[in-house]
Amino acid sequence: MKRSQRIQKLVELSQKKEDTVARLLARQKAKVEQEKQKLEQLQEYASQYESERNLLGMSPYLVTNYQHFVTRLEQAVQQQKGAISQSEHQADQAQQQWLAARTKTKSMDIVRDKHAQQEQKLEDKLEQRQTDEFAMLRFMKSGY
Repeated sequence: MKRSQRIQKLVELSQKKEDTVARLLARQKAKVEQEKQKLEQLQEYASQYESERNLLGMSPYLVTNYQHFVTRLEQAVQQQKGAISQSEHQADQAQQQWLAARTKTKSMDIVRDKHAQQEQKLEDKLEQRQTDEFAMLRFMKSGY
């Protein structure tokens, strides 16, 4: 088996690894988007709740309950922002892994191509030598 063919097997393995990491990156990016949508929903809910509270007159008891609810809602918003931050960090790490895998695959492609070119040059030289020898034999047999 030629060296370029052996390297091709490594390139294929590297490509599989790159594809796996690319799928992970896509999942991480989708997760970031989902987390951002959840935050938007929480913020929209908080805004709607605030609008409704201003329209209704509330008893002191309801004001206290409202304040507890608002506090929990603010905590949920902060937690969601933390979840977004964590998801973005994980997506950044996946991006770095993908870039590393992509660089490795490209490097291996270059090495494989280099070996394939060298092999082709050797084959071309051998073919030329055989052609020259054959022509020389024909010339010798023909008697000059």
